[in-house]
Amino acid sequence: ADATLLTSTTATGKILQVVQTVKTDTTSINSATYADISGFTATITPSSASNKILISFVLQFGGTNNSYVAFKAYRGSTLLPIGTEGTGNMTNASFGGYQEQDNSQFGVSTAVWQYLDSPSSTSALTYKLQWSSVYQPGGTYQFYLNRPYNADNNAYNIFGVSSVTAMEVAA
Repeated sequence: ADATLLTSTTATGKILQVVQTVKTDTTSINSATYADISGFTATITPSSASNKILISFVLQFGGTNNSYVAFKAYRGSTLLPIGTEGTGNMTNASFGGYQEQDNSQFGVSTAVWQYLDSPSSTSALTYKLQWSSVYQPGGTYQFYLNRPYNADNNAYNIFGVSSVTAMEVAA
């Protein structure tokens, strides 16, 4: 259902509009280089430069056993906050996930990340994610969006959906 745009006299904190993209197909990455997740963006045009945008990513993903994935969130080409404490070989990202050992390659994990952005703009804003398969012992790694790494035709092989939602919040 579509959200209703409220009047300009709306109280602070009210949601003025909602835009969502739901990705139902699958895609994969097998590289430590960050790449866009194709077809997974939300574009919203704030009605006032003082308003904020609440951005929410909900992801279903699967990977090889004992592997790790990192995500970086962007508004256009602007990187949104990432961790800052990782040094040396550690990874600073907006958020991340992993697949454990012992048959987790047949299942999916869920990651959720939200951020209240202050873009100070009334132009169209596009939010997106980049992802990277950051490490797997032995040098091979692969992650899939919306599916497990291995699908062996059993009920525990979940093929889900991922979504990105942008909400304009009155300031």
